[in-house]
Amino acid sequence: MKIKIGLIFLILISSFTYLYAEVEELVVTGTLLENTEQDSSPVDIITDEDYKNFNISNIAEISKYLSSSSGSHFQSNTLDGVDQGMNAITLRGLDQASTLLLINSKRQTFAGTPSNEGEGYIDANIIPEIALKRIEVLKEGATSLYGSDAVAGVINIITHKNFSGLKVQAGHRKTSNYNQTDSSLGLLFGSSYKKTSYVLGINLLKRTPLSAVEIPRIAELAISGLGRSFKVSDAVSLPAGIWAGDYSKNQKIPDPNCINNGGVLTNSTTCGFAYGNRFNIVNDENQMKFYINLAYQADSFDYGINFISSNTNVNDNPQSPSYPALPFLSRMIQPGEGGNPFDVAVKWFGRPLGSDYASPNSPKDIDQYHFSQTINTSIGKDIGLEVSYTLSEHSNKHLRPDIIDSRFLDSINGTDMGISGGEIVFWNLFDSSQNSEALINYVRGSEKSIKKANLESLDLILRSNAWSGYSVAYGVQLNKEALNVSYDEISRAEFDTNGKIIKTADLFFLGGGIDVSKSRNKYASFFEIEKDFINNFGVRIAGRYEDFGNDSSFDPKLSVKYIASDNLTIRASKSSSFSMPSMAQMFASDINLGSVRDFNGTSPFVRQAQIGNPSLKPATSINNNLGFIFNKENQRLRVDFWDIDYENRIEVQSAQAMLISNPNGLSITRNTEGDLIGITTTYFNEANTEVSGVDLSYEALMNLEKNGVISFAIKGTSINKFLTPNNKVNDGEEEHHNKMINRVGKYNYDANTHSLPKKRINIFINWDYLNYDIGLNVRHIDGYKNSRPISGLGLEYGYKNKVESFLVFDLSAGKLISTKNGTMDIKFSITNIFDESAPRLYDAPDFSFDTRVHDPRGRIIGLFLEYKH
Repeated sequence: MKIKIGLIFLILISSFTYLYAEVEELVVTGTLLENTEQDSSPVDIITDEDYKNFNISNIAEISKYLSSSSGSHFQSNTLDGVDQGMNAITLRGLDQASTLLLINSKRQTFAGTPSNEGEGYIDANIIPEIALKRIEVLKEGATSLYGSDAVAGVINIITHKNFSGLKVQAGHRKTSNYNQTDSSLGLLFGSSYKKTSYVLGINLLKRTPLSAVEIPRIAELAISGLGRSFKVSDAVSLPAGIWAGDYSKNQKIPDPNCINNGGVLTNSTTCGFAYGNRFNIVNDENQMKFYINLAYQADSFDYGINFISSNTNVNDNPQSPSYPALPFLSRMIQPGEGGNPFDVAVKWFGRPLGSDYASPNSPKDIDQYHFSQTINTSIGKDIGLEVSYTLSEHSNKHLRPDIIDSRFLDSINGTDMGISGGEIVFWNLFDSSQNSEALINYVRGSEKSIKKANLESLDLILRSNAWSGYSVAYGVQLNKEALNVSYDEISRAEFDTNGKIIKTADLFFLGGGIDVSKSRNKYASFFEIEKDFINNFGVRIAGRYEDFGNDSSFDPKLSVKYIASDNLTIRASKSSSFSMPSMAQMFASDINLGSVRDFNGTSPFVRQAQIGNPSLKPATSINNNLGFIFNKENQRLRVDFWDIDYENRIEVQSAQAMLISNPNGLSITRNTEGDLIGITTTYFNEANTEVSGVDLSYEALMNLEKNGVISFAIKGTSINKFLTPNNKVNDGEEEHHNKMINRVGKYNYDANTHSLPKKRINIFINWDYLNYDIGLNVRHIDGYKNSRPISGLGLEYGYKNKVESFLVFDLSAGKLISTKNGTMDIKFSITNIFDESAPRLYDAPDFSFDTRVHDPRGRIIGLFLEYKH
């Protein structure tokens, strides 16, 4: 560690010693106005060259290199939720719906499938990497410009529209410790004929799986006590058979063949099920993306069409053979029933298909598209008109394996498997070898659903410079959203008015969801005015009124910029923003798997229902930013102090927090024995959330003359405050919100948010020498506390109430080769040079790392080729 810290120190010292060349100016477009002043807003630009230097496989992974990003969904948590194969980028540690992702400044639909935390988001997997031109990251509220959801900021993906020639990219990345690979192929071709130009592209990605069993200790806490054990109701002796023995009243007996059947003895009386190693860290996945851009330049107008489509197939996504038999914890298995060899009733602690069965897959088929057409023309001399129509859709087909409840219950008592006159066969709970393959297939089923969301947008924008010294933009936007969710017959569920489950799907554990067919319309009008006054003082005013049926919002924004000297620029902004609840948060209801820690210390996986709340109010915020930009010859330093005062933030209730507050609350389902069966959560508006922090960025170029040029950048973010209400119940009284708790530097397992490391720092160094390019990236994430109580087993395994800091170094080396018809760029990369493991996290019975913060794959070796003609 001392060597690594010393290396960073030497890098910083050298950067200040050899500075010579000037910093390249970057052009940003985080405004409706054209040719606007630079540096008016805090914007980070990621060019396609920057993106290639990250050596990553998909757009969402840029969150690893964005210090302002926290809590992004850049990798799947296969143990939880149903959104495997989807990705999102999140800014400022807020919920995913608070960061707006745009494609060429146009809106894209939210997915119909929310995250396991109940957050609606835009699936970033739609972007074809080959067509990427740059990414603009606006790090402040922008509702006045772009509408709902731009609370924490905006990720604006800009694609190639004027590309000429041929570009072919091929990449292969492999973990050095495992056999997981990401292989990509991209092709982009552009040309023109007279007044018409076009760009065509295709992107392919193949990911091979990485099972949790390959990474030592990463799933060691993912063990269920419900493998195969029984408790006898009275003293009994069994002279023969695998269960032979003498047993006392209420004695609990583990499966005698527990170890041979692949189980694990959690104690002397319990045969457990180690399910964690059956799941993947990375799923087997295929992505195919197409890109088309057509442009026509007439004498009086420009017309453009932009079309993107993507398909993501999650091919495996292995699950448990079956889920725990929670309803059987409160009923007795009578003698002879289900193969009971004892002469007394017993209680079953297990699951229909346990550790001696292979894992079934839960594949996903995700389709989405983005279609936009735009006309730009002039009205008179000083007025420009832009009219655009955008249509987007996201569809996710789910298949989640489970046991068909009615068939399983029938099989315990004897079933003909639906064959008239067929032989009556019985399910044996005590000796799985007695269950035929035909009977197993008879009781197996799945929860099947299709979740589809779409968005239509019509934009009209007028831009004018007719008034001396003023730049003006104003316009209207019409949006129509729709959500359609359909479950097959055995997967549909019903809920009462209190949100309790009154009819589950005909499935053993999952419980399904309800069908939804809803739509809503929104109307908005907006303006933006910019004026430069004397003494280098500029003002920009923007406002947006949005009506969404049962409510409306007006959100203004004031930005000022003062050029105090040749070396110092001061910028400040104040705005209001809002975020609409997604259609899924309002109307859809799902039942997912989830782990919680009960009051008695057990950590079961139980049914967690998420019920839509049509009464949700829009979340609103007041955003402030004060920034200082220092320029001196060849250096640029930017410091921005920001804060967000967020009201009515839309969150899903934390099942763990509900259980801690009231273990027997109305939304907690237990059987007659007191065992936890399920928890019903819904979405709510949190009273208040206060977030503040500081961004720092230093950039420079170092001209080494004959030895080339070195570019250097250090970017860091410190979240200083993330206050949320204390929702715990004290002394039997109602919830109170008087005390605010700072969630920064905590894992926040018991709150309606995720882990929030205080500081993230990224360093980027590139050395261009002749036709060679050497790159070094350094990534630091602060450690944070985990107040979750650690079990005896966890202490034995060495877990602590802290997640350690994470420091990673990435290195790449490339060479540009000139060919007869073009150029070939060859690059070799090593991500995580020192093979740092993801810091350990005690989160039993989940994975032992933080899926929202750390990549557990270790060192990754990459080879990248790019040919341009």
